[in-house]
Order: sequence, then C-alpha cells, then structure tokens
Amino acid sequence: MSATSAVPPASPDTAERQWFIVGRWQEVEGEARANLLRIIAIGVFYSIELLANSGYASAWLQLGATVDLKAHQVITAVAVAWTLVALGVHVLLREQIFPPGLKYVTTTCDILLLTLMLMVAHGPRSAMVVGYFLIIVLSGLRFQLRLVWCATLGTMAAYLFLLGYARWFAPEAMRAGMLVPRYQQFIVLAALGLTGVMLGQIIRRVKSLAADYATRLERSKGQV
Repeated sequence: MSATSAVPPASPDTAERQWFIVGRWQEVEGEARANLLRIIAIGVFYSIELLANSGYASAWLQLGATVDLKAHQVITAVAVAWTLVALGVHVLLREQIFPPGLKYVTTTCDILLLTLMLMVAHGPRSAMVVGYFLIIVLSGLRFQLRLVWCATLGTMAAYLFLLGYARWFAPEAMRAGMLVPRYQQFIVLAALGLTGVMLGQIIRRVKSLAADYATRLERSKGQV
C-alpha cells in the first residue's frame, strides 16, 4: 500500500464540520477587522463631507451644489450613530462576546445607516452609492457565504428603496436632483449583484484551497 493511499480522505460531513470550526474562529478576527475598516471608512467619508461643505473647498471639488445645513446635520448625526455602533462592536469583541448573529446585525446597520444618509444627500445620484459595494466587500471578511448573499440582496433592496424614495417621496425641491436614468439604475443593480457573486466565488475558492492544502499536508506526513 502506498503512503498516499494510507491517508483516507476526510468524509464530507467531517470536512464541513472542520470548515465550520475554522470559519467560526476566523469570524471573530474578521469581525474585528471589518469593524476597524468601518471606523476608517466613516472617518474618511465624513472628512470629505466636511471638506465639501467648507466654503473654500466646494469649488475645488467641483460640486454643483452643496448640501444644505439641515442635511449636513442629519449626515453628522448618522455618522455619530454609525461610530457608536462600531464602538459597541469593539466593546463586545474586547469582552469576548460574539453571538453568531452579530455579523448580520452590523451588516444590517451598515445598510440602513448608509441608506438614511443617502436620503438626504442627493439620493441615488450621490457618489456615496459606492458605499453599498464596500458593505458587500466588508461582509466577505467573515468568510460566510450566507452573509455575503444577505449583504448583496440587502444592498440591492436598499438601492431599490432609494430609487422609489427619490421618485415618489423626496421633497419636491430635491426630487429633480436625485433622479437618475433607468439604464444607470440597472447598471448599479447588476454591479451590486455581480459583486456578491464574485465575492462568493472567492470564498468558495478559499474553502477549496484550504481543503486541498490540508489533504496534501496529511499525505506529506504519511510519506515521511
């Protein structure tokens, strides 16, 4: 009998169990990294918001119109609430409290708070729509396909809600500046969906890579 055949392959149930255990360990570190990146993103984008609303930089940034004071106050409140969510997650992780549903709660908060911010910042026409893509990518740090799909479908639903809000519920004075062409709507929705599909494929390949590496490692031990 050869050394290669001496190591029986792991059964599918065993392999799935081991992947679940390893994935659970990585979720904690992934949530911590995602939370750190969340704080950085809030700081970066809010700094740009402050720059855009300064009298000196608005012309340099080539803004057609600045956000009014009331909208800026709402954006500031959302940024503060978002930061508090991130700090709350940091405290939970520091105390080693990590319920399985935490990643879904934080992802849902990301989607809701970004959508609320976009409702007062030119809606689907705002450049901040790219934040939806960042939320999907951020979900991939937990290496959970279900979370990636929840983030993908959640951001697509939020974007559709934003389109409906801009067309039917936005204040009359803001409505014209929020509408986007239908072809742009389809492009954004398709890009969101494809981002989730591509990220899901990356996670599947990582899982396959880890399984192949473990198999080859066991076989190399048998040959020693």
